[in-house]
Amino acid sequence: MVVALVAGGGCGLAPAGPKSIHVESELLPWADVSHYRTYRWWAQPLDQGRGGYDEREALLDWRVRHAVERELAGHGYAPAGTGKADFVVSYDVRLEGASTSSFQDYLQYRSEGGSKDMGDAFIGYDRGTLMLQVTDAATRRTAWRATASAIIEGDARGQRIDPAVQQMFAQFPAAR
Repeated sequence: MVVALVAGGGCGLAPAGPKSIHVESELLPWADVSHYRTYRWWAQPLDQGRGGYDEREALLDWRVRHAVERELAGHGYAPAGTGKADFVVSYDVRLEGASTSSFQDYLQYRSEGGSKDMGDAFIGYDRGTLMLQVTDAATRRTAWRATASAIIEGDARGQRIDPAVQQMFAQFPAAR
């Protein structure tokens, strides 16, 4: 999903577009998810595992897990608990520095919700990417994967995690 931009008349500044999230997802052709009912996480939550994580990382982990669990429950899936899971969920988060090098890059940056002026955007901004993967527990092959990417200026509270995860799971099959 990419938002179109109309440049402001004559002032040389592009208005910031709505905060957009670019999402891609795919169910891989060999995946047979028709028998999926239960899941487990690949790794323990950060607040239950080994130390070495700061509070922000643990909070991000909590937000991602709760958003994913809410979507999975909405699709009819349940945590496996102590039983055998049908699939395993994992995620990764990446933060990448980016910058604009042309006016066209700047217009794209603004259309995606960036709010810096042209000079500051040239110096740099942050783009966050969330990657989710579902692995079949029996075959250990990836069954489904999705990515969500957005400019993350002014999102210290992780407010785009829920809508990103919701959009990522929009095409995920429901349990039967």
